[in-house]
Amino acid sequence: MVRRALAHPLFAPVLLIAIFALGSATIAFLLLGPGLGAWADTLLRACFGWNAETRRYRLDSLVLALLQPPLFAAVVFAFYADDVRAFLASRRGRLAGILTPALFLALAVSLLVTSEISASGAAPSPGTLPSPLRQGTPAPAFSLVDHRGLAISLERFKGKAVAMTFVYANCHSSCPLLISRLKSLEARVPGASVVFVAVSLDPDRDTPAALREVADRWELDERWHLVTGAPDAVRRLIAACGIQWAPLPDGEIAHENVVLFIDRQGRLAFTYRGLAHPEERQAADLARLASERG
Repeated sequence: MVRRALAHPLFAPVLLIAIFALGSATIAFLLLGPGLGAWADTLLRACFGWNAETRRYRLDSLVLALLQPPLFAAVVFAFYADDVRAFLASRRGRLAGILTPALFLALAVSLLVTSEISASGAAPSPGTLPSPLRQGTPAPAFSLVDHRGLAISLERFKGKAVAMTFVYANCHSSCPLLISRLKSLEARVPGASVVFVAVSLDPDRDTPAALREVADRWELDERWHLVTGAPDAVRRLIAACGIQWAPLPDGEIAHENVVLFIDRQGRLAFTYRGLAHPEERQAADLARLASERG
């Protein structure tokens, strides 16, 4: 049966179409996977050298993913050239023989044009990391509560610059680093014209009382608001800010390390993804937002 299948005149053409179809599906996952959550980040990291912190692919992994389909296709064609030519001689064969490689090529070009790639996938040095572009869209509105039990909304902070991040009380890895970075910025940009907001990624467990405890542990002052609320409302804000996160079986939460700066008019100004951005640059951006009047 296997010998009969290998000798079938449609075996090689169908195999070629399957090769390019699978290659196209793989590239589509490389393009869309970074927005699908922590499970996708884990798979991308293991198979394609994806670094969720820097949002970069490793060059060698990406080249391998792009070269495998055409190399396999070349091998199949070398052994079944006559069958492939006969298939391409028909109208349906030409259509399938052109469309599947063309789709693969289009997706491959799109991946190379739109993706960040580095030789190691590691973060660039802070000195070479480009500063994010100034944005100007309205920041997502929200109505939540902070660790003091105060009602918190974006409207409450009008007239002040806001440095916002996303953490949770039981985090023992990157959350303390995010808070430490914002405390350093707080020391560099004194005054009442800046507030610091940390939105809980775990509103089911992070009650105001739980956040009060962590605020004491992190030694946060009156310019800080650790924010929680109804889980649906909190998660709508997280989604509106484009934060990737996913609960893990052990109660931990996989999440991006993101800092947002919002200007005094309530507009999203800067989005910093990862912890590699120079503190001096962030402090300068925040100070400029705090001093702006328009």
